[in-house]
Amino acid sequence: MASKHHPALVRLLGYCIDFNQATQNMEQILVYEFVDNGDLEKWLSQDTARPLTGKERVQLMIGVAEGLQYLHSFGIVHRDIKPANILLDSKMNAKVADFGLVRLGAGTSTAVASTRVMGTPGYVDPAYYKSQKATPAADVHSFGVVMLTVLTARRAIHGVGDKQVNIKDWVAPLVDASNAAAFKDPLLDAPDDLVLRLAHLAIDCTRVPVAKRPSMARVLAELMDLREHFFGPETDKVVAGIDKEIDDSNSLGSLTMELKKAEQLGAGSGSGGL
Repeated sequence: MASKHHPALVRLLGYCIDFNQATQNMEQILVYEFVDNGDLEKWLSQDTARPLTGKERVQLMIGVAEGLQYLHSFGIVHRDIKPANILLDSKMNAKVADFGLVRLGAGTSTAVASTRVMGTPGYVDPAYYKSQKATPAADVHSFGVVMLTVLTARRAIHGVGDKQVNIKDWVAPLVDASNAAAFKDPLLDAPDDLVLRLAHLAIDCTRVPVAKRPSMARVLAELMDLREHFFGPETDKVVAGIDKEIDDSNSLGSLTMELKKAEQLGAGSGSGGL
């Protein structure tokens, strides 16, 4: 991604591995581009000056879907999609970040085995957790959970009364009852019909068995259809699905090389967050 990249992925600018004489430890540093507006987790909390608009929420879903679809087209599985790993730039474009847990496969449906399951509780795919083999479907599951957090402004695992519940288990029966008002963020300025259709799509992303889940390309197409239906044709496109900067014939080598660097530097590190 250094010379060719997708606009929905945070650009990796460089890396450094050095031995710290004082601590007698190897220090590993990844240097990424600066993204002005911080992470999505912050924007879904009460710590921002304003709530995200309905159109912004749909647009950032599209941006993340574009970034993941691009990775999946090279057989790359992110494995840790969550609000803390989605950054927003000065124009509120979404960029997928934190490639320390990626795994490289040989094709778009390749199952990549790992010595341990990586990811964040509440977002990690149960099928991946059980098999320890990451496929693009694992990212689709995590993306579906992210969609639900965007619609509800709730954590993936959060308190309802005196119990901790999984967001999908909480939202699914309310969606079946067409009761958007019971789960959507009260600050979300979007019609209930749109919220319900997005929630249906999000739940589809978490289906079991994984064969029932849509591909990220299909998710992206449905999101773009919903954007056009509810907000009209996009004349000033925020994130380009096929950007002029992207040259797929030349980008795979640099993309793979950089993600291998990130994978090596991220090896052995855990993951936390929302």
